[in-house]
Amino acid sequence: MNGMMILISAFVLIAFVLVVLYGLPLVIRWMQVRRWGKGSGKLALTYDDGPDEVTTAAVLDLLDELGVQATFYLVGFRGEKCPTMLERLKTSGHQLGTHTHMHKNAWKKPIWFEYRDAMRAYETLGSAVDARSSYRPPFGKVTALTMIGMWLKGRRVEWWTVAANDTRDSFDDPEALAKKMLDDGESVVLMHCHHVEEHRRAFVLGLTRALIEQSRGRGVELVMMRDLYTKGDEPC
Repeated sequence: MNGMMILISAFVLIAFVLVVLYGLPLVIRWMQVRRWGKGSGKLALTYDDGPDEVTTAAVLDLLDELGVQATFYLVGFRGEKCPTMLERLKTSGHQLGTHTHMHKNAWKKPIWFEYRDAMRAYETLGSAVDARSSYRPPFGKVTALTMIGMWLKGRRVEWWTVAANDTRDSFDDPEALAKKMLDDGESVVLMHCHHVEEHRRAFVLGLTRALIEQSRGRGVELVMMRDLYTKGDEPC
C-alpha cells in the first residue's frame, strides 16, 4: 500500500511539474493575445528567423520605401553569418528582439536546452540587440523555466495574433489575406525574413505591402511591438 501511495504521489508531482513547465506559458500567451485585443486600431508587422543577405534586405528596402517601422526577432547563428546585415538592422530604427541561437522547438528538447539557447542568442547578437530586448520563442513553444529567466532580466516574451504561414509552398492572395487579417482586427502579424525560395520571399513582400497600404486606407496605426504596451506594463 505504501508503495502504491508513493507511486501515485510521484505521478501527481510529475504531472504538476509538467503542467507548470508547459501549461503556464500557454495561459500567459492567451492572456497576452487577449490584452492586445481585436480591433485595437494598431498593427505590428513582425519578422522572424533572420537575418539573411537577401530576404531581410528586401524586407528592409520595402519598409524604408513605405516609411514603416517593424519588429525583427533574430536568430543567433544567422546573425553570426551576416554581420553586415546585423549592422544594418541595428541602425535601421526597427525594433530588434531575439529568437534563440539555434532555432529549436523547446518542447522537443530537454527542459534546460531552450533556456541556454535563448540566453546564448543575447550574447551572439549583442552587437545589435539590447540586453533587455524582447524574446520570441521558436514555433511559439516555451517553458516556464525560460519565461522566468527572461522576466528576471526584464525581458518580455512575445507571441503573435496571426501567422502569415509563409513557410508553406502555396499561399492565399496577399491582397485578400491582408484584407481578412484587417477585417478580423488582428494586432500582430508573424512573417519570416530568411527565405531562400523566391516564391516565399515574393509572398512576404506582397503581404507586407498589402498590409501597409490597406492599414493606411483604414486608419490603422502601424507600430512596433513595444508600442502595443501601455506605460507600466510588466514583462510578460
